[in-house]
Amino acid sequence: MLSVHILHTPGHFWLRLAAHLQSVSEEVSVNEVPEQLPMMVDYPREFLPEETGQADVTIAVHLHHDLLAELPALIGEREGRALIVPIENPNWVRPGLMRQIIGDCDKFDVEVVFPEPFCTLRPATPAIKQFCDEYRVGYPQLALVITNGVVTEARCIRSTPCGLTQWAAERLVGSEAGEALIEKARTLHHSRPCLASMTMVPPMVVRQALDAAATPAKPGTGEHS
Repeated sequence: MLSVHILHTPGHFWLRLAAHLQSVSEEVSVNEVPEQLPMMVDYPREFLPEETGQADVTIAVHLHHDLLAELPALIGEREGRALIVPIENPNWVRPGLMRQIIGDCDKFDVEVVFPEPFCTLRPATPAIKQFCDEYRVGYPQLALVITNGVVTEARCIRSTPCGLTQWAAERLVGSEAGEALIEKARTLHHSRPCLASMTMVPPMVVRQALDAAATPAKPGTGEHS
């Protein structure tokens, strides 16, 4: 199992992220870094934990731009494999900084991805794909088994990193199929609101996954996905 290190500033998103990943593996560590820093930080390593870069995968949640820019070198020096920078708000990472980090990660042979938001992640490089496979996170996918018009099993093939899909899947068992199931899925989605900014461009992927799973299957099949 790949080791994961979550670096974050104060907020709510990291709490769900850490709780879900730590429910999958004990190889997940978490550190908070300061949010209130000068506009320019001359020595960003002074504000980063000593173990930064040692994990296979580093997830940076809403870090100061100078701290974020320091990560490719740290990860490369300490033989980490990948950097994931979720963008739950368009203001978290500016395009210019993103281009700089991509270039630096290429220089230090570090995989990098900026999913916007995290639940849109479709891995395209080996370590990040391994992370998604082992922790079963990324773009969400559900499979429902319906017997005699009732959901008897809900398998979360791949959850959102915040755990919303897994949480919703567990509450679909026992629901009646058809339009009632679709409405139940939508109600669950609103019961635990997404923490990404409402200004995000991508569609509501969790809602789409729930709707797809709840939509009646083709005749002769009992599994919906």
